[in-house]
Amino acid sequence: MNLLPLLENGLFALGQVLRFPVFALLWVCVAAAVFMAGSCLVDFVARRRERRTFDITAWLKSGPAMQASAARLRMLPASLRQMLDDVEEARAQGALGDGGLEHLVLEREERVRRPLNLARMMVRVGPSLGLLGTLIPMGSSLASMAAGNLEAMAGQMVVAFTSTIIGLATGTLAYVVAAARQDWVTETIREQRYLAEQVAREMQTT
Repeated sequence: MNLLPLLENGLFALGQVLRFPVFALLWVCVAAAVFMAGSCLVDFVARRRERRTFDITAWLKSGPAMQASAARLRMLPASLRQMLDDVEEARAQGALGDGGLEHLVLEREERVRRPLNLARMMVRVGPSLGLLGTLIPMGSSLASMAAGNLEAMAGQMVVAFTSTIIGLATGTLAYVVAAARQDWVTETIREQRYLAEQVAREMQTT
């Protein structure tokens, strides 16, 4: 018994079984890419409004960071204002000692970096799914060509090349979003660490 044709036919059948999940995941990638782009645009507008005249150095020189007035807190971007709220809450609970402040800052950094995870994953997953969505229909297309069904072959080739376009488009959009957010994350983390150093100095003097 010749096992080679059986193995080849089995692999072809398995490839066709993957057609549905691959195309379904491509649609998920499209939805995720649109969602990321919209979220990035909203964050861009919010950051531009918050940081139009904001300077962390000037803000710190205008007074102490701990127990700042409501008017001064409103001048801070939302991420820094939330960090100060967390610091005040941890201070009230007596949780800032023994590395508590450093732990709080690292936890805030993880939250800031979290939106990058999906974009970075999409940079790789989108094109990979596009390639799978290209190769799977090409198998059917070659089978149709061998059977002399040129119309079916042409239809499968259209699906194959469309999958490539969609996969590359979602990956490219995700890369642009990741690049934009990386700059924002770097800026926010730098400001959070600077603010944490000021908080630590104020705690030492009190």
